[in-house]
Amino acid sequence: MSGLYIKLDKKLTLTADNITIPHLKKEGSLGEFPVLLKRIKYLLTFFDKIYLRDIVLDDRHVHFKFEHQLLEIENNQYHLIGEVKIAKNRLKASLKKLSLKEYNVTLEANVTYYLKKETILTQGHFQVEAIKGTFTLTKIKEKVAFSLRSDVFGELKSVVDKFALSPSVRSWIVERVEAQKYQILSLYAGGRIVDNAFEFDTQSLKAKVLFEETKIHFQPSLEPILAPSFVLEYQDNRLDFTLHHPTYQGRDMNGTGLSIVNLMDDNTTLKLDIRLKTVFDKTIKELLDSYDISLPLHQKKGALNARLIADVGLKDNPNNFIVDVVFGQGDIWIKEVKLPVTKGLLHYEKDKITLKEIELKEKNYEGKVSGEIYLKKREASLVCDLKRLRLGEKKAPFLVMKNKKLPLKMHYAKPLKIAIPKLSLTLVDEGKQLKLTLKNLNKIKPYLLNTSLVEEGGEMNLYFKDSQHYTFEGKAKREGCFFYKKNNECQTILPFSGTVTPKEMTVYGFDKRLKYQKSKSRLFVNGINIDLKQLIKSKTSQFKSKKREKGKEVLILGKNSHIRYDNYTLLLESYDIDLKANGDIEAMGSARGDIVKFSKKRDVFHLQALRVKDTVLHPLINFKGLQKGRYSLKKWGNPKGVMHGEIIVEGGVMKDFKAYNNTLAFINTLPALAVLHNPGFSQEGFVIEEGVVEYRMIKSSKIVFDSISIKGRSATIVGRGEIDLKRKTIKMNLAIQVGRELGKVLGSLPLLGYILMGEDKSITVGLQLSGAINKPIVK
Repeated sequence: MSGLYIKLDKKLTLTADNITIPHLKKEGSLGEFPVLLKRIKYLLTFFDKIYLRDIVLDDRHVHFKFEHQLLEIENNQYHLIGEVKIAKNRLKASLKKLSLKEYNVTLEANVTYYLKKETILTQGHFQVEAIKGTFTLTKIKEKVAFSLRSDVFGELKSVVDKFALSPSVRSWIVERVEAQKYQILSLYAGGRIVDNAFEFDTQSLKAKVLFEETKIHFQPSLEPILAPSFVLEYQDNRLDFTLHHPTYQGRDMNGTGLSIVNLMDDNTTLKLDIRLKTVFDKTIKELLDSYDISLPLHQKKGALNARLIADVGLKDNPNNFIVDVVFGQGDIWIKEVKLPVTKGLLHYEKDKITLKEIELKEKNYEGKVSGEIYLKKREASLVCDLKRLRLGEKKAPFLVMKNKKLPLKMHYAKPLKIAIPKLSLTLVDEGKQLKLTLKNLNKIKPYLLNTSLVEEGGEMNLYFKDSQHYTFEGKAKREGCFFYKKNNECQTILPFSGTVTPKEMTVYGFDKRLKYQKSKSRLFVNGINIDLKQLIKSKTSQFKSKKREKGKEVLILGKNSHIRYDNYTLLLESYDIDLKANGDIEAMGSARGDIVKFSKKRDVFHLQALRVKDTVLHPLINFKGLQKGRYSLKKWGNPKGVMHGEIIVEGGVMKDFKAYNNTLAFINTLPALAVLHNPGFSQEGFVIEEGVVEYRMIKSSKIVFDSISIKGRSATIVGRGEIDLKRKTIKMNLAIQVGRELGKVLGSLPLLGYILMGEDKSITVGLQLSGAINKPIVK
């Protein structure tokens, strides 16, 4: 010691210029301050003045001054100036200044120390750099608690720099976050006094800081998130950012927050919780791509609620990302596949997207899609729970599907490929167009309302430039005959192709020998034979629903084409067929100048062929016994009931059919019928001058000839009878009348029982045909 002076009056006076203490067992700390307050009561009790100019504690220097209740202490750690006094077991101190030199902190406070309870209550003001505010400090027994609140200030970096934070954590507080104003809303810390030293309880530290007019740079390469304000909260070794009304490029991000956890260990992690209410467009994709989250989705319009939950390692720990998307109404595109979404959930985690009941609804279909998309493989395995599917025009759909589950596979790398095995369907993006392949049309046949073209299946390819412009090609297999070859062989395989635009659909078949124009509802046929009954049947029964919708009127224009209806055939060079929407028909055709007309109204048919050649007549009556000459045919009635017919014969020959041949053979065996040998009947046939045949066909099973009248050069045949087509039998009564002089004939007739003599000197012979059609018996 040097300059030591001690005076004893009522109280002690102690001064010294220098005191050196070579070594302390324990290093001094800020924790000595409560101990110091405890000892001040002894200073006030026993000392009037203390002035120690320089106390050397190891390499530290302390200045101590006490006089008239004024106290000043200064060392390497702090500088304290205040007034202290004792009243009623309480020590009161008014700290004019307490500077914590290491932290550049200045305090002003009022301190009350309850001596018996050993309780300290402190309230005052502080200043740290440019930050000012109020604080409180309490000590009850060994427990110490500290809290503060600041005024608004404009710079945070200098305060953050005082803490030993990792570079990544520091970056998120002072670099990635920009703010115009700051305010410490609250800060609380606590500890204990142990062995006259303060032990800080790190778990007790809590703080809230308000940032105003902020910009948050989630990713340096992107535009910042803007927020009027946010609160940064520290607790339990983590920082939480609570954002108020954040936006990203004008998009609502309410609910977005972030946290930094495990601040004090090697697992320090940034936890992002980004929420968006927006359209899933290019901007949002860029935000996700910046975290290496490449979702193969985009929206042109619509809305969704998206949530990105990310764990970003700020040291060495790995990253983990989770994305949840709640879809609202709007179109979502997976590459080139459009999904008209009404609602649903999407979950992304570990390079896999899970779709949960994505509800789809459009005028043509409705359903839900669920499944997984594997991003690394660029594949998807989905299930479409289809509620309804309707393809085609509003009033004339061609495909209807209801309540069907369809698993599908998708490969969305180039080229995009979608497969639906249950329908034998694949869709491939070929760059300039989409190709839809239906390998087996039988798979979609149960859902087609018109199965006439795909009775036995087939295949088809469609090529889409867009949803309104596409072409198609394929082959359809049928059991029935729309089309047939000239030898009546059914064309069971129909090759077809066509084009579709918003204004027109054109279908081609058989190397373009068949062409259909939908806008004009016209079918052009060249060299292809048509079964009209099958066509009508298909057209009138193509709708399976109870409420059948009307089809369209179709005009069929044919060249070098035959038409058949049931058992009858028109051999025509050209024709026009007006096929009405209800199945009625108006038709006209020509063959080498011969005109044939045909019509159907409901169940009633009319056929008229005027003065046609035998080659036109034969297929109309399924009978070739009338040859050469000219024939007029009229038929009318209901094929399911009774069809009436009339044939007018002008010239020609009757020959070459069993009934005629057997009749001729019978005549030749009876000398009594020699009158009939010539000139009417012969191997060349019966020469006809004129004739009329009237008949009825009953239910396509029986032909009743009401009247047969055929006049030849020297004989006339009349008769009536019937043919049973099911039993293939004939029953016919004929009268053959020959005009001769009686004297020239009677001498050669041994028996007159079956010959009638007419007043005009004619001879009439009665014949009866019966038995099998292919071998009739003549009597």
